[in-house]
Amino acid sequence: DMVGKYGDIIFETNDRKILSFNNFNQSVSGRWSSHALIGKKEKAEFNGPGKRKITFKITFSATLGIRPREMLEKLESIVENGKVDYLVIGGRPIGENQFAMTSLSEAWETVCSKGELARASVSVTIEEYA
Repeated sequence: DMVGKYGDIIFETNDRKILSFNNFNQSVSGRWSSHALIGKKEKAEFNGPGKRKITFKITFSATLGIRPREMLEKLESIVENGKVDYLVIGGRPIGENQFAMTSLSEAWETVCSKGELARASVSVTIEEYA
């Protein structure tokens, strides 16, 4: 079953493979300005919505039908080439705009004797691209 997707990264769970995410955190904000007034408190003015920022963690495991090195290289390419796409979870897009994957932090957890990566996790940061 498909859980969601970001571009061609498909989060899914089925009999052959499991690729999901955890620790999903979203920051939603508004943009505000303050105007100084003589003898009075500052006046606040709403300027519009801020950009959404989302972080989550993905674990890639060969035992769950995923090729960790291949997936890390795919994510690295997305970051280094500035690709933007929609984030869809449960069939519904998150926000109204696309997101840019701005950074990754990789942990190579299990490397086999011939250097094959068997398990890795990555912390992903995406920011709204408007």
